[in-house]
Amino acid sequence: MSRRWLWGGILVLLAVTLTCVLYAPATWLSDIVSEHSRARLIYPSGTLWNGSAILAMGDGRSARALPGRIVWDVQWKEVLRGKLVVDFRHPSVERAVRVRYDGRSFSLEQGQALWPAAMLEVLGAPFNTISPGGLLVIRWGDCRFSQAGFWGSVQVDWNDAQSALSTVVPLGDFRVVVDAAEGTGSARLMTLKGPLLLQGEGQIEQGRVRFSGTADAEPEMRARLNGLIGVLGPRSGEKVLLSWEYQT
Repeated sequence: MSRRWLWGGILVLLAVTLTCVLYAPATWLSDIVSEHSRARLIYPSGTLWNGSAILAMGDGRSARALPGRIVWDVQWKEVLRGKLVVDFRHPSVERAVRVRYDGRSFSLEQGQALWPAAMLEVLGAPFNTISPGGLLVIRWGDCRFSQAGFWGSVQVDWNDAQSALSTVVPLGDFRVVVDAAEGTGSARLMTLKGPLLLQGEGQIEQGRVRFSGTADAEPEMRARLNGLIGVLGPRSGEKVLLSWEYQT
C-alpha cells in the first residue's frame, strides 16, 4: 500500500510540475525582458510560451507604448536544448523578429521596423521637450545586448521629422548610424535633407553613448527655426552645440 501511495504521489507531483511549465504565465517573460533591457511588456496575456502584450520603451522613470500588441511564440525545440528562443510579431515589423536569450544577454536576428517618432521621447532631453513627430525606420543587423553593452549595427532614419515647437513641416530627414563591438563603438548623425541641419558624432562605452555635434538651419529658414534650435543646446554663433548622453 505504501508503495502505491509513493508512486501516486510522484505522478501527482509530475502532473503539477508539467502543468506549471505548460501554463507558466506571460508575466515570466515580461520579468525577464524588463530585467535585462529598456523594453517593457505591459498588460501581458497568455502564457510564457504563447502570449501577447503591449511593447513599451522606458528610461526607468517613464515609458512610451508602441501602438498595437506584440505577439510571441517560444520555440520548444530550442528550450529542450537549454536555450530560450522567441519569435516576436508586431504590425510594425515585416516579419517575425527572432530573439535568443542565454541567461546573460539577448541577441536579435537582422530586421526592420517602422515606429512613430514619438518613441524618441523615452531618450529624455531634448526629445521629451520638442515632442517629435514623423516616422522612424529602424534597420539592424545581427545584434546582441547585455549589461556590458551592445554589439552590432543599427541605422535609424527619422523621416518627415516634426516638432510641436515648430510650424515648419517637415523639418527634414535625418539618419543615425551606430556600430559597436565588445561594448564600444561609434554613432554618427547626419542630415539627409531639409531646412534643419543636424550633424555630429558619438562614442559608445559600456552601454553609455556620449554624443556631440551642431544644429543649424538653412539661412532663409533660421528665423522660423530659431526657437526650436535654441532648445537643443547652448548657442555658439549662429549654430547650437549638441551634447547628449544616454544609457542603452
